[in-house]
Amino acid sequence: MNNSSFPNDFELLEPALDTTQLDLPYLRHSLEWTILLIIAYSSIFIIGFIGNMCVVLVVVRTKSMRTVTNLFILNLAIADLLVIIFCIPSTLLSNILIPWVLGWWMCKTVNYIQGVSVCASVYSLVAISLDKFLGIWFPMKKGMAKRRARIIIGLIWVIASVVILPWALVFDLVEVGDSSAVTYCVEVWPAEVNGDLYFLLGNLLACYLLPLGGISLCYALIWFRVIQRKVPKETASVANVKKIHRKTKLGVLKMLMVVILVFLLSWLPLYVIFTRIKFCKNLEEWEERLYSIATPLAQWLGSSNSCINPILYTFLNAKFRRAFLTISPCRRAQKKVPTLQRRHAIKSSYHVRKHVSFGGVTGV
Repeated sequence: MNNSSFPNDFELLEPALDTTQLDLPYLRHSLEWTILLIIAYSSIFIIGFIGNMCVVLVVVRTKSMRTVTNLFILNLAIADLLVIIFCIPSTLLSNILIPWVLGWWMCKTVNYIQGVSVCASVYSLVAISLDKFLGIWFPMKKGMAKRRARIIIGLIWVIASVVILPWALVFDLVEVGDSSAVTYCVEVWPAEVNGDLYFLLGNLLACYLLPLGGISLCYALIWFRVIQRKVPKETASVANVKKIHRKTKLGVLKMLMVVILVFLLSWLPLYVIFTRIKFCKNLEEWEERLYSIATPLAQWLGSSNSCINPILYTFLNAKFRRAFLTISPCRRAQKKVPTLQRRHAIKSSYHVRKHVSFGGVTGV
C-alpha cells in the first residue's frame, strides 16, 4: 500500500523518459510536467495537513467530541497526517528525480513508516464502518466502550506494523550503471523469498481487497437495516414523516456510496498499475511510456484519499463543524467583543440605576 515503495520496482525499468530538458539530467520528466507534479502534490499536502490537524484539535480540545466513533476518526486523522508528512514529499521526489537522494537511513525508515501509516489509515476506515454498523443494528445496546475502542486502535497499529515489517528489512540502496552510477531505493529480496507473493498477500489483499470488502459489507448491512425501518403508524402527520424518512434513507445511501467509491477509486489505479508491473515483467515500450505518466497521477490520487477523509467524516458532520467553530481563534475573538460590550453595558446600567436611586438622572 506504500505510495513510494510501489514505483521502486518500476524505477529500474527506466523507459525513454525526457531527462535532458534544460541540462537537468536527473529529472524524470520535462520541466513543465515536473512543475505540474509539484503543484499537485503540494496542494494535497497543504489541504490534507490543515484538514487533519483541525480534526485532531477538535477531538483533543473538545471534551464532548471524545466519543467512540470520534476516537476512530482521530486515529484516522493521525494516520492520514503521517501519510501526508512521510508519503507525499518522498513520493514527489521519487517521481520528479531519477536517483534516490535521501540516503540509506531514509530509504529504510521512510518506506516503512509510509507503509504502516497507509495501512493504519485503511484499517481505521474499517473500524469506523464497524462502529457505524453496530450503532445501527444494535441501537438499544450500550455500544462499544472507549476502553475497547482504544484496544482496537492499538491493534490497528500493531497489525499495520507487522504486515509492513518486511519493508524495513528488504529496502536498500542499489547502484545501476557503470561510470555514472545512479542510486535507487528498491526492494532487495533474498533469492529464496518471493517478493511478488508478499505484494499479493501483504499489499493487495491485506491492505486493499480485505478492507474494501469489510467496509462494503458493513455499509451494505447498514443500508439494509435503514430500508427495513418502519414509520410509526400512530404519528400525527404520517405523510410528512414518511417523506422525511425517505429523504433520510436517500441521504444515508448517498453517504455510503460516496465512502465506498472514494476508497475504491482512490487506490484502484495504483493497484492496477503495480499488479501489472509485478506479475507481467515484460512490458511493451508503449506501456513503459504510459506508466511513466500514469504512475505519479495514480500515486497522487491514492495520497489524496488522506486529504478527502477529513471532509467525508468530519466537515460534512454538523457536530464537527460546530465544535471546530468553538475552538476557532476567529470565533473566540468574536466572542470577546460582545463580552466587553456586555461588561460596559452593565457598568453603564449600574451608573444609571445609581443616579436614579439618588433622585433621578441629571440630564447630562
